[in-house]
Amino acid sequence: MKTQEKTPGVLEVIDFCRQHGFEAELVGKWVWVRFDKRPDQATRRALKDIGFRWSKRRGRWAHNCGHPTKSARESDPWQKYHTRIVSRKGGAA
Repeated sequence: MKTQEKTPGVLEVIDFCRQHGFEAELVGKWVWVRFDKRPDQATRRALKDIGFRWSKRRGRWAHNCGHPTKSARESDPWQKYHTRIVSRKGGAA
């Protein structure tokens, strides 16, 4: 029988970002990470391994933290939801 992996929650994803020194923003119940330039392969692999997905349209890495939603094509999540920086480059927020 195949076991399902548990999707990390908001606190786990924020902790991951802090441990790696990523600047992360909590938008609603999702965590978003943006880089000034394309991250190296090891960083991209670490992001994917925890569940982040690249959003080409937003130009950021997104993690739904177990809260999937429909595409927000007509709205901007940063306008619709409360946002907050939860981790800064090189250290915690």
